[in-house]
Amino acid sequence: MFHRILLLLAFIVPLFAQDGGQLFTLHCSACHALDGKGATGGAFPPLAGSPWVAGDADRAVKIALKGLTGPVEVSGKAYNLEMPPQGAVIPDDQLAAILTFVRSSWGNNASPVTADFVKTIRASVEDRKTPWTAEEILKLHPLPLERTPLTNLISQVYRGKWDAFPDFSTLKPDSAEERHNGIISLADSPIKNEFAMTWKGSFEAPATGEYTFVLDVDDAAVIRMDGKPFLQIDGSGPMNGSRLKKAKIQLTQGPHPFSVDYLEVGGNQGLAIGWKGPGIKSWKWLTDAPAMGSAIPSNSIPIEPTGGRPAIYRNFIAGTTPRAICFGFPGGLNLAYSADNLAPELIWTGKFMDGGLHWTDRGMGNQVPPAGDDVISLSKSRTLPAIARFRGYKLDPEGNPIFSVQIGEQFLLDSWRADSGTLVRKLTVTVAPLEIQIPQAEGITIDGTGGKTTLTLTPGQTITLTYRWN
Repeated sequence: MFHRILLLLAFIVPLFAQDGGQLFTLHCSACHALDGKGATGGAFPPLAGSPWVAGDADRAVKIALKGLTGPVEVSGKAYNLEMPPQGAVIPDDQLAAILTFVRSSWGNNASPVTADFVKTIRASVEDRKTPWTAEEILKLHPLPLERTPLTNLISQVYRGKWDAFPDFSTLKPDSAEERHNGIISLADSPIKNEFAMTWKGSFEAPATGEYTFVLDVDDAAVIRMDGKPFLQIDGSGPMNGSRLKKAKIQLTQGPHPFSVDYLEVGGNQGLAIGWKGPGIKSWKWLTDAPAMGSAIPSNSIPIEPTGGRPAIYRNFIAGTTPRAICFGFPGGLNLAYSADNLAPELIWTGKFMDGGLHWTDRGMGNQVPPAGDDVISLSKSRTLPAIARFRGYKLDPEGNPIFSVQIGEQFLLDSWRADSGTLVRKLTVTVAPLEIQIPQAEGITIDGTGGKTTLTLTPGQTITLTYRWN
């Protein structure tokens, strides 16, 4: 009898076991594709060969339960799509089966996930009401870092405050360390404010040909190859894609002297350096952080003013909020206005925007930096009263924007146009006096403020401000 019971259980249990492949097809393949490479030609993040599903299962389980929102980079490509939480619709045993299938398919080779493990993780994040951001989840569960082509890498840290790069050869470092993993990381600095770092080593070019490097930084950095600087960002500013730069260089196969100087001017820190070479289609990173906006495709679609009228672009723009409205004025001056923060946030010169990423095929939600130069961040937060609401914009006869904000019963009108290499801004209110902040920024001069950062608008009065690049 006992043996017959065992035989019966051996037959019945598989009937109730969850088929991870079938469940993946039902719940996940619409976005991630049956082959795990991302649906619609890779418009969605791949799971095949992805470090996001490798290693410890905590990261993958938490994302599956609560979802993921905002910018994320997977296998060298940037995305900005919403992954909805699955915890409310997929029970523990089915979710475990799906993740076990994903972690063991398409070349992935990670350990199985049990229903009990999913149950434990579910209980630990029960109080979370919103999806994870990439920054949040990676802080808890960092991705494994790949070894880079950098060899014999040595980092040095210098204590001090500089506005421009010092001559490091005349300075004594506070610390110097060998970095055997070839990874450039600011986390290696024991000093967290007012410091500089250098890294020196050798870049082992895997093949002869053209290489493209990308740099984004908060605040300043310069990259040298074979002793010559070829990619540099000066000054101070955020690492959000708005100051990102790229450069191409011809390299022969083999080692090349390579160095990076980094300068922390104040506030936040960040450094991202990536590269592509012959036969390498996705970005490889020399740093422990990727750059936003680095996945701009080669099929460039320049957006420019035509017929003497400004060009308009509305999409995900690096350096401002999702509800940004961008205008490219004739003469090469450009503006990004945030309908979330009710204020101008970016101005820049030269080229306006590249629509290649958003206007190709189905487009994607990646953040794209301005295409021009001298990008200046005017503001990053909302300063108008909480009751203020964006009421849209209209165009004057020449196509210049007039933004409208309602504050109670009155309206604030904020108009912009280009004139002789400057941006001219006019502010008016309709009912009652209103204080408005006019943030100053390095690299520009704002005429018409009287040296003040807060101006009082009175009904019937127009205040004219002129923004000039220094």
